[in-house]
Order: sequence, then C-alpha cells, then structure tokens
Amino acid sequence: MGMNTENQKMTLDSFNHQKISMFEKLAYGMSNMGGNICNTAIASFITLYYTDSVGIAAATVGTMLLIARIFDAVSDIVMGTIIDKTDTKWGQARPWFILSIIPFVLSTILVFAVPDGMSTLGKTVYMYVTYIFAGVICYTVNSLAAVSMQSLMTGDTKERMGLNAPYQIFGFVSIIGVNMITINLVGKFGWKGMAVLYALISMVILFITGIVCKERRCLVEMPEENGKETKITFRQGFPVLLRNKYFYIVLILSISNYITINTFNAGGVYYAMYILGNGNLFGLMTIAGMLPTILLTTTVPYVGNKLGKKNTLILGYVLQAIGFVIVYVAGTNLPMLIAGLVIKGVGLAPIASLLIPMIGDIIEYEERCSGLRLAGLFNSTATFGVKAGSGLGAALVGWLLAWGGYVASAAVQNDTTILAMRIMIAGIPIICSIVGVVLSLAFDIEKKVNK
Repeated sequence: MGMNTENQKMTLDSFNHQKISMFEKLAYGMSNMGGNICNTAIASFITLYYTDSVGIAAATVGTMLLIARIFDAVSDIVMGTIIDKTDTKWGQARPWFILSIIPFVLSTILVFAVPDGMSTLGKTVYMYVTYIFAGVICYTVNSLAAVSMQSLMTGDTKERMGLNAPYQIFGFVSIIGVNMITINLVGKFGWKGMAVLYALISMVILFITGIVCKERRCLVEMPEENGKETKITFRQGFPVLLRNKYFYIVLILSISNYITINTFNAGGVYYAMYILGNGNLFGLMTIAGMLPTILLTTTVPYVGNKLGKKNTLILGYVLQAIGFVIVYVAGTNLPMLIAGLVIKGVGLAPIASLLIPMIGDIIEYEERCSGLRLAGLFNSTATFGVKAGSGLGAALVGWLLAWGGYVASAAVQNDTTILAMRIMIAGIPIICSIVGVVLSLAFDIEKKVNK
C-alpha cells in the first residue's frame, strides 16, 4: 500500500495548487461506485424486499427508515469529529475508509438476510438492528471518509471539481447497473444471493480506492502553539459549524437531492410494475434519467467556471423541475415519460457535480474566517444529507404506499395507490427542485472564496 510518508512535506501553498493524476482521479471515483452498488441495492429495493418478500407492513418499514435517520444525525457528527481529530501517517480519512470496507459489505448481506422462520415481531426487530447497523454505522464511516478524502487530497478548487466528475460518473453508472439487473438477479439467486454478489464486487472496488488514493493535507507543515500542534475539539468545532449559514444551505440541498433520487428509485420499481405493467422497464427509466447526467458531468467544471457555480446550480434545478413536471403528467405514455426523465437527467448533472466541491469551498472559507479547518464536520453535512435524504425518500415511499392502500404482490392496485406512485417519482421531486432553486440563490460564497 502506498504510504503518504513516501512523499516529502509540502507548504500550504503547494497543497492549494496540488494537481491530481487522472489515474488517481479515476480510483477516487471508484469509491462512489463501490459504495453505491450496495447502497443503491438497499435504497432502491429494500422497501420492496421488506413488504413483498419478508411480509412487513409498508407503514412499519417507512417508520423504521425515519427512525434510522434520527440516529444518523448523531453518527455523522460523531464520525466527522473523529476524522477531524485523526492524525496518522496515512492521513485523516483514508485509514477509516479502508477499515470500514469489510464491515460495510458484510452489513449489506445481513440486511437482505431476514430469517424465514421468525415471527413478524422478530423480523421487525431484525430489520431495525441490521438496517441501522448497515446505514447508521457502516455506511457512515465509509461514505464520510470517502467524501472527506476529496478536500484532503488537494486544496485546488478546480482539481476538486475534477475529482468529483469521475466520482459522480462512477456513482451514476453503478445506480443504472444495479437498478437494471437487480430484479433479474433476485430471480436467479434470491435476495441474499444478490446481496453477496454485490458485496464481493464492492469490496474489490473499494480496496482499489483505498490503495491508490492518497491524502496530502497531512503533509502540510502546520503552525504550532507552545511547541504543540493545535488540535480542534468538538466543543470548538461544532458551534462554528452551526454559525455558518452555508452549512444549512448545503445540508438542506443535500437532503432534498437524495429525497428526489430515492423517492424516484424506491418508487420507480413500483411505478414500472403497476402503472407501466412491466417491472423490467425500471431499468430503462433509470437509464433515461441517469445517462444524460453521466454524459454531461465532465462538462460541468467548464460550465461552472464560465457561469459560476451558483448560476450553474440554479440552471440545473430549473431543468430538473421541468423534467419532473413532464414525468408527472406522462402517466402510461412511455415516450413522454422518457423525454421528461432525459430533461431531468440534464438538470441533475450540475446538481450532482457541484455539491461536494461547494463543501470544499465552505471549508476553505471557514478556515479563512475562524482559522479552523473542519473538513470532517463539514463533510458530514454531505454524508448526512445523502443518508437522511435516502432514508426520508424511502420512508415517504412506505408511507405513501400505506396511504394508497397498497396490496403486496397484487396484480392490480387501486386508483389512490396509483396516485401515490406518481407522487413518489415526480410530485415530491418537483417540490425538492423548487427548494433547490430558492436555496441556490442564497449561496453566494463563491465570490468570497475567490477574493
């Protein structure tokens, strides 16, 4: 394994202009693929697994997903503080990323392995324990460490956007792949067999990232006070986090983004099955919504440099809103549905590409203002947003199914259930897109960072 200690110490200025090779950028991007293979399987299909295979009521599943998000609020802050206080020759976040890989993939298998012989109460308890272990603990450590590595690998804002492009592309490719093939894999190997296969693939990919990617922030010669390096305590850092208005903007944007993604992903499989009449069309829906994002992600740094991140982000949210309006009115009109998803995918490219680099800008801005570099705490904003949005999105799907009177595995659903499915994949995303436009208008940090 390549060690950071193989490199010489560097100045803060050299770190701020550190260039990253394309090979390392690709390896970093693979972290999102490795994480998303397991996470997408859970986010997109866990409600279907619990309701139709395990036999747990949709409302019970939705409530569990919401409760898990409450624990997430604590776990992300705790893990962010731990990363900020970590000081090893391998860096701050990288050691945690590597250590989390095995528990993360094993927890995915446990989630999809509810024992058949248990009572309904026993299955519900098992669901709570394994889902919270996987999402609140294992995914927290893995995803927060991966996101934190980005701002610790280079201080160059353009290079961070360059790191984020493959990160998003690999992530979206994995979402498309998982959403396309999971139903078929379950038919061949069962839910547990599918989870084992995904876990093995994720493990290999994540170890490649851990071996290749290196943090360089730990190589910067830091000022000392009374002969000792200044350490940031939670008591120092957390109030600073809460005073930063950009923290709240990015937090809400992150949550709303993943509510959008996961109400569509978790609800889309039901929509394909019961409105379009073919569950396999969910893969086509995913391709239509994600392929434009993948193709355009590499152009976002160029557009962002020309228009500014703020204006590019607003444009993305407007296009996404238009796309979801078309999806909502499409109903069973498949060509119209695909057209709306393509427009939505175009809008998603700048949204997905700019969020993490924006957090890097907040970290740099806060360091200038207060002298504190809170990479772990601020990056916990993104990972909490991912998990909170994913969980809330999945919870909303469960509650809407219950409200609509969903009957598991029924050939035909009632009109209220069909309406609930349309709200899942388009109604809620429209609201989240409007929220995104409003909050993006208030994100004026770019001009402050570039002073």
